[in-house]
Amino acid sequence: MAKPEIEKIKNAGVIGAGGAGFPSHVKFDARVDTLIINGAECEPMIHADKLILINYFDRVYEGARTAAELTGAGRVVLALKAKYKDAIEVIEDFKAKKSLGFDFEIFKLGNFYPAGDEQVLVYEVTKRIVPEGGIPLMVGVVVTNVETLLNVANALHDRSVISKFVTINGEVANPMTIEVPVGTPVKSLIDYCGGIKISDWRVLDGGPMMGKLIDENTYAVKKTTKSILVFPAGSIVIEHKIRSIKSAVKRAQAICLSCRMCTDLCPRYLLGHELFPDDMMKKMYRGQLDESNMEIFDFAYLCCDCGLCELYSCIVDLSARSLFNHIKAELADRGIKNTHNRKELSINEFRDFRKVPVDRLEKRLEVDMYHDITPLSEFKMVVPQVKLYLSQHLGAPAVPVVKPGDAVAAGQVAAEIPEGKLGAKIHSSISGTVSEVTDSCIIIRK
Repeated sequence: MAKPEIEKIKNAGVIGAGGAGFPSHVKFDARVDTLIINGAECEPMIHADKLILINYFDRVYEGARTAAELTGAGRVVLALKAKYKDAIEVIEDFKAKKSLGFDFEIFKLGNFYPAGDEQVLVYEVTKRIVPEGGIPLMVGVVVTNVETLLNVANALHDRSVISKFVTINGEVANPMTIEVPVGTPVKSLIDYCGGIKISDWRVLDGGPMMGKLIDENTYAVKKTTKSILVFPAGSIVIEHKIRSIKSAVKRAQAICLSCRMCTDLCPRYLLGHELFPDDMMKKMYRGQLDESNMEIFDFAYLCCDCGLCELYSCIVDLSARSLFNHIKAELADRGIKNTHNRKELSINEFRDFRKVPVDRLEKRLEVDMYHDITPLSEFKMVVPQVKLYLSQHLGAPAVPVVKPGDAVAAGQVAAEIPEGKLGAKIHSSISGTVSEVTDSCIIIRK
């Protein structure tokens, strides 16, 4: 029988508040020796986790204590950038004034990208290397996000995940970080921040490195949405996001210099994984990519999608990451699985000298003008309608348990976990009436 805390976390619909959104009732139902709280705020321009630590650390602490008890972790580490001095001051003051039920370490990270990648974080904190294609659990570690633990604390008090902390930044009149109902239309958030300042733009859900292009007129906030960023349509960031695979292949075949920079700065390669972006680019240059030999590219599965190879490393502006993602999709379609799972790995001797400084990355991306921290602001807008995506987390889509015309209250279950599947519950984030139920979402109007 599941522990009561696990059931509360499951019933509240708690998932990882960023990344793939792994269901937390599954993640914390494991035994490890180390729990790492990820407060690194990996990407530029995003400030939600830091602001949560400053403003709601008591709730993060409660969630961390629960996660530590559930997993049996004897070592609990809060990892955040050393430059977050105001957050560290709040946390150290909390430790000094409280009689803690359990203690935790503060681990100060350098200001490099991608410090928040969970495999990079595991090595920085524990000096253990996660096996190729593996997860931190394989080396006795669970990594969880700051906001996820806040949601765990809320779940213990029977509060479901119906809101999300989101940074709205870039070419908006008043950048800010706000807590909004899950399913809030992105267009409403942008308007709330004073609208867009330029005439030609594109919008991302996520950071400039790993964020995805969205249509702000139809897209809504998910449980994993960390930021909504507005960029000029002609910016370096957007140019890479809109580049077609056909164009990326042709460019790789035409102008790759075989300089190895994409490999030499690759975070997974530096952890000892057999991932060689330059080898893929050479194969592209030789025209070796076709349907008959996809298996020679199966090392693509080791790519963590950080984007350094295409947005920072390459001096001739090629798109190795995009090609890796294309190849991974093709491999999966053909049923070709990852064969790279080595466990005995050695760190590259030059790793410490090849960490990419975030300040330099921001200048390369031309986003350093958005560097200022966006304040945590009160969200005073009444959201008239929310769109709850059935698939907004790792695992199977949730199954609707409401129908058009049903009256629902904020916090009420709107979609359940499919029987026997990995997933998470979805709750109504506002009180109102169900206006539409489709194969992909539930729309509720206030």
